[in-house]
Amino acid sequence: MNDNLLLNNDGTPTNASGLKRGLGFVDLWSVGVGALIGGGIFTVIGPAVAQAGPALFIAFIIAGLVALLSTMSYAEMASIWPYQGASYAYAKFAFAPISKTLGKLIALWCAGLYFLSFAFAAGAVNLGFAGYFNFIFPNISPVIAAPVISVLITLLLLIGIQATGKINTFFSIIQVVSLFAIAGIALFSNPAGPFQYPEFLPNGWQGVFAATALIAFGQMQVEAVLTLGEEAKNPRRNLPLAQISALVTVVILYIITGYGVVSSASPVDLANSTAPLSLAMDNVLPGIGAVLIAIAALTATGTSTIGCILGSSRMLYAAAREHAAPPIFGKVNKRTGTPNLAIIFTGVIALAATFTASMGYAAAIGVLVSAAVFANWFMMAIMNIALIVVRVTRPELKAKFRFPLNIKNIPVLAIVATAGSLWILTFIQPIALIIGFSWVVLLTIWYFLYAHKRWVYLGEEDMKEMTGDI
Repeated sequence: MNDNLLLNNDGTPTNASGLKRGLGFVDLWSVGVGALIGGGIFTVIGPAVAQAGPALFIAFIIAGLVALLSTMSYAEMASIWPYQGASYAYAKFAFAPISKTLGKLIALWCAGLYFLSFAFAAGAVNLGFAGYFNFIFPNISPVIAAPVISVLITLLLLIGIQATGKINTFFSIIQVVSLFAIAGIALFSNPAGPFQYPEFLPNGWQGVFAATALIAFGQMQVEAVLTLGEEAKNPRRNLPLAQISALVTVVILYIITGYGVVSSASPVDLANSTAPLSLAMDNVLPGIGAVLIAIAALTATGTSTIGCILGSSRMLYAAAREHAAPPIFGKVNKRTGTPNLAIIFTGVIALAATFTASMGYAAAIGVLVSAAVFANWFMMAIMNIALIVVRVTRPELKAKFRFPLNIKNIPVLAIVATAGSLWILTFIQPIALIIGFSWVVLLTIWYFLYAHKRWVYLGEEDMKEMTGDI
């Protein structure tokens, strides 16, 4: 063990910052899987199938490929700078050789965009949870169930990262096993699946691409793993490995689910349902199937909210400890080793987003998901560019994970991923683009009016010392 690494009273490692290193590879993998499954399968299938029709699984393939390419950029930078805040730290250090000011500004963009996307995502996923809860308990309105789950998960995160990680891992393993089984049953019940319908592309390829933009909501949440860099054990190895393996696991599950769901119910019925997977399974396994999928949906959307609030609170914490955000959110509770004030504030924002259920279920899902997709995929484009900048300006850096297929040290596929991320944004609702770009403008104003003069810059050597030179 590194001599600079501190120990808590219970023998678990900690940082000079007070954060506890309580998450192993499986815990990190489960954070990624839990965040991805609830957002991508249970929340957006209804709106996505309304756009793509029987070709839903193709939209899952496209979104998955773009996400896998982008995640390679994240993974390489995570193996170099495995620190709290993920893209916040990557942007700060990647763009610093060009300009320290540019690095800080883009880091603040990433922190703010991530915070916006995951707070909104938590609201959308909570609405998805409430829809399935209402399927099992018809007398309990989603308007009541959604805020309650938001509050309960926020309280869970305040207990501590080890307890949260173990609970999240337990539910994530159950989800993966049960959902692979359910998706397989749906697929084999009608192997012809999507191809049985006379109109495979009812809205043309434009509909498939619009569905891809919605489905991208599911793939985006894997960065939740990387925001926990200083709470992870052996982070230079475990962070990239957990991130990529979680995304691969879930993308495969997405594709077979997208294929199987339209094998079991018509796209029109799925689009009009608040619990589309329960509807599909009720057709394959009447009675028991719908209940099983609803229970799986409750655990999946619950762990997705955990991933959203975890990631968002850690991003806020990373910015706050450098005074780029109000420093009160950079305080760590000595007993739990978690940034409690950042968690509470994030939970309040997620709860506010959840209350948009008053807009109407479909309208709320559409706006929240689209705004979250803009924020995160715009940030993904920035991260792909950041890796290219790192390769050009700092070729001496030796990453433990390296983006494959390079020409003269330039990651060619990162260029493709940049284009793919920006292309997905062209299919997002105009209101989401307005919200997203307005947020970037506000973050820029915040930087020059507040953060610029207050920023307590932690350089690479400072971070190594504070985290125990891992």
